[in-house]
Amino acid sequence: MASQPISNLIIDLTKENSKLGTISWLESCASVRHALEEYGCFVAIYDQVSSQLNKQAFDSLVDLFDLPIETKTQNTSDLTFNGYVGQLPHAPLHESMGIPHATTLESVQSFTNLM
Repeated sequence: MASQPISNLIIDLTKENSKLGTISWLESCASVRHALEEYGCFVAIYDQVSSQLNKQAFDSLVDLFDLPIETKTQNTSDLTFNGYVGQLPHAPLHESMGIPHATTLESVQSFTNLM
């Protein structure tokens, strides 16, 4: 994959670009799909989340990944890309943490208690 400018990974999802069925919505959908297929990620610009909440969320992630490896490895799952993934010889700097069934209160509470 050739080096691409970071601007290809920044997608504006503000209210105007999120109106279902509009041209800007269709363009946003195409941009999201392209970014995920090509890079596996993107940065969303979304004006409905305060900068304070955004900072709190990212600061919490620092705390989460600073936990001891013994704690993080307790988060396991049979589902692909869920649970803790890290300590990989071929990707020594990679860590990810997935919460199985993260849309249910019980699963999130279980994860919180585990960590």
